[in-house]
Amino acid sequence: MMSKRGTEKNLEKIGIDMNSNVMMVFKAILLAAGGFSNYITYREIETQLKVLDRKKYTKAYLYRLLSELEDGEFITVDPIQHPKQFTITKIGLIKAIEKKRNKILSILLSNRQDLTTKYNLLKIINPQDLAITAYNQLVGIAPIEGSVIIEGIENVRTTVIREFVDLAKAGDIIRVLAPGSLLDGGLKKSGLAEQKLMAKSRDGVKITSVLLPQKHQEFTTDLIIKYLKNIGDSFRALAATGNISLKIAKDFTPTYRMVSLNNEKMLLYLTHSAESDVAALIHRQDNPGLIDDAVNTFDTLFKEGMSVIEIVEQMITSKKSS
Repeated sequence: MMSKRGTEKNLEKIGIDMNSNVMMVFKAILLAAGGFSNYITYREIETQLKVLDRKKYTKAYLYRLLSELEDGEFITVDPIQHPKQFTITKIGLIKAIEKKRNKILSILLSNRQDLTTKYNLLKIINPQDLAITAYNQLVGIAPIEGSVIIEGIENVRTTVIREFVDLAKAGDIIRVLAPGSLLDGGLKKSGLAEQKLMAKSRDGVKITSVLLPQKHQEFTTDLIIKYLKNIGDSFRALAATGNISLKIAKDFTPTYRMVSLNNEKMLLYLTHSAESDVAALIHRQDNPGLIDDAVNTFDTLFKEGMSVIEIVEQMITSKKSS
């Protein structure tokens, strides 16, 4: 099941703003009716709306919003009854969300923009799950935290801190599969999320990290030494805890970057840029197989990888003997 924010973000992707006036009217109908398939009158909707929203809606404006909901197939109107009666059905809500989703997909296909990422992310949205989750949140049923798509560089960074750094405790293992491009910067230049991850080693959290070489990237002596100079005393002090292990994968491996907390959950980066703006937060309860595969892949890369410190020591020894 999706979190509240996750549901809202998916609805926003297909053009549904849960904080808009039209969706406030939708919520009023849902609450006044006490659920799906119960018919209510305009007067009952108006009364419920006054409870929900302090804003004053004129009769003409409220009917316009009701007409918008009807056109979008979010509500069903019985024109035979007098006064008119309104209802929301489960199947109608699912169809309305599906209609919105398909409209956005059609626009993306015609524009041919961001197809690889945006089209695929929209395609996996399940209208039925989204409808049920939205319903639960509107009527106040607490959602179960679950897997969500995170968009935006800052949102991805915040998720790393909130879901992994803040929740990790002594004895936990955080695995980090990162791009080799981080060697160009270092701990001080790699951002708050990375610094906080490393700092958790002081609390007894095991931080194991593998840097993946990019295509045609060569880990030269100068590049690695530059990296160690950049991270400087910060890394050395944390490494002294014995809770940090940093290795470099021997070969280029076409796999996604990720951060994981034990075998419980992981953040899978869906773009390969150093500052990823799209990621999937996946909980074990939703996809245990995917998490197990990612952890096993990481452990294999880590086992076969080369220790950064050992590499530098070998380079220094080699230079001295030459």
